[in-house]
Amino acid sequence: MNASIGVRRATTADIATLARTLSSAFRDDPVTNWLLPPGLPGRDRRLHQMWARTVRAYLRNAKPAYLTADGRGAALWAPPGTWLPRNADLVRDLLPMLAIFRGSLPRASRMQTQIVAAHPRHPKHWYLFAIGTHLDAQGQGLGTALLREVLDRIDLAGEPAYLESSNVRNVPLYERHGFTVVEEMTIDGGGPTMWRMWRDPQ
Repeated sequence: MNASIGVRRATTADIATLARTLSSAFRDDPVTNWLLPPGLPGRDRRLHQMWARTVRAYLRNAKPAYLTADGRGAALWAPPGTWLPRNADLVRDLLPMLAIFRGSLPRASRMQTQIVAAHPRHPKHWYLFAIGTHLDAQGQGLGTALLREVLDRIDLAGEPAYLESSNVRNVPLYERHGFTVVEEMTIDGGGPTMWRMWRDPQ
């Protein structure tokens, strides 16, 4: 557990909290706005359902999810060699994701294909799929605590890390923790820019 703020490994009992926190964190994210534009009927509910499905898949496959002690910060990590979604999970989530994205599902699918194609295969690395804090808790150091919870351990193990930032405002935070931008990738079809970032062990 992080001594200053308190970070713990999440369990299936935390799915609702993880989904609520990540939904709030990504509510105004450029990628979210592109796939689920503001004003869309049932947008908040659909966003929560999307994150709940994502979190459930991570926990089902023993990929670590973390929460701050107050539940207002969350992060999803994939250990080395486990970043690629399993086909069984893609099939399991197809109909629920269709209900969530509806007409935007082809756009979301094309974006996922582009992101997967750009993802580095070697060397094996930890993948930070998502990290965020509730809108009313930003700027309080929760993101730093969540990052250090994993980065400190993988530094000791000599393992690298990788992420895609969907918001340029978060790039300096990652840079302060050793990540370097390796590509500014524009999502095909008029999508937003994402910043692919790599971190060697330190």
